[in-house]
Amino acid sequence: MDLTSLRSHNDRTVLRLVRSGALSRASIAEQAGLTPQAVSKIVARLIAAGLLEETGAVRDGGRGKPRMALRLAPGGAFAYGAYVDRDELRVVRLGLTGEVVSASVVPLAPMFTPEDVLTALEASVEPGERVLGLGIGIAGPLDFRDGVVSPHGLPGWSAVPLRARAEQRLGLPVVVDKDTNAAVLAEAWRRPLEDAAVVFVGTGLGVGLLLGGELHRGARSGAGEFGHTTIQLDGPLCVCGRRGCVEAVHAAATGVEAARVLATAVANLVQLLDLDQIVLSGREVLRSPELYLRAMPDVAVSVTSYGSDLVPIGAGLLVLGELF
Repeated sequence: MDLTSLRSHNDRTVLRLVRSGALSRASIAEQAGLTPQAVSKIVARLIAAGLLEETGAVRDGGRGKPRMALRLAPGGAFAYGAYVDRDELRVVRLGLTGEVVSASVVPLAPMFTPEDVLTALEASVEPGERVLGLGIGIAGPLDFRDGVVSPHGLPGWSAVPLRARAEQRLGLPVVVDKDTNAAVLAEAWRRPLEDAAVVFVGTGLGVGLLLGGELHRGARSGAGEFGHTTIQLDGPLCVCGRRGCVEAVHAAATGVEAARVLATAVANLVQLLDLDQIVLSGREVLRSPELYLRAMPDVAVSVTSYGSDLVPIGAGLLVLGELF
């Protein structure tokens, strides 16, 4: 069965409710406002497609005979997620519940080209009947709608139609988004977040924003260029061509001073947007998490539990999330 035909509103509603813990057809009907007959037809279709499975009888409250419990079938569908960093390509394969089935890392040579990335993706991604597509997280700026990227710090990457080229090369649907947007989506997959930011400190520096529980990309897909806001007027030259950007000032500092630079910038971000949760990630943070945590302002701050695969997991969830 073609999985793309299952993306109707009601199909997504049922899958989302099962993912949220609705155990039986009766509880789904109650929460979705659908008739029991309609839910039975939808569930039967989703079971036939391999997306749902019955796990046994449960009481599910109330009286009468036990009802059959439902859950997402982990192997019912898969999605790939990739992170194009400035020195490596990380790729994960996700099952339907968002768990990592497999992962790989491919080093990228200095001054790597779009063709280098496409070749590495071709070797890392295996299309199949149940593979929904590939999500790619990459540094901005980019055009989310058209999948065209011009990432800072990557010479030769001006206005690259990455989505179109990857779809042609792999024969799969592809979505391209900023690495930081993928990161915050991964964090929101595990728990509800309302006004929050993932501050990503790796080879670059940026934020993914959730405002009112919704991903905020901005009018031109440019939101979250946190690393390219000015923090020191006469500061070091940045890869974006400006001076004194948070990314450049942070890169020029070490240890406690680097943590203080980031904390100052985060405090400005919290003050500007009235955020209530900050999640720290990226290789610099993961090297010294306690150092960065101690420097942060007085707001709920944590370090990601996804480790180095946060961005590729979030990129895969961009694809997988379409089913929900």
